[in-house]
Amino acid sequence: MKPMYLLGLFLLLSACATMPPELAGVAESPSLDEVAAQPESFRGRRIRWGGTIIEVSNEADATFLQILAKPLDRTGRPEEDATPQGRFLMRTEQFLDPAIYLREREITVVGTGAGIAERQIGKRSVKLPLLEAERWHLWPKRERTPVYYPYWWYYPYPMYYRYGWPYWWW
Repeated sequence: MKPMYLLGLFLLLSACATMPPELAGVAESPSLDEVAAQPESFRGRRIRWGGTIIEVSNEADATFLQILAKPLDRTGRPEEDATPQGRFLMRTEQFLDPAIYLREREITVVGTGAGIAERQIGKRSVKLPLLEAERWHLWPKRERTPVYYPYWWYYPYPMYYRYGWPYWWW
């Protein structure tokens, strides 16, 4: 019987969602407000942040991604319905193609704190926490599957029964 228990445990653990290998490791996730208030205390410390891409700007020697920060779930993916926490900048020396790193794509970044950078948003100049990226993971788009009810009695009440049960058959 013991091999069956081990097999069941293996199958149970293999079904658990895990963090992608490029995001694993020791990294803290301080809030953007903490880093903005004391940028020098976070300089050189490993940080893991994530969110949705707002803008990609390729310059001569680096690429900057402006990201709308969101809290991360246990797999490291930004939570879809979470309230945004603010913006931060990711900097890398690699060229990141804006056709791949599209606006509204989810990304998680592991890097070191590099202080504050100033950016122009509209006509206002703002200071954003800067993360010198070591590794990142661009998440696949979330697929929305429509719910299909094959039988008429499975349809949700407000959609088809104007007066509710038991009046729908009168």
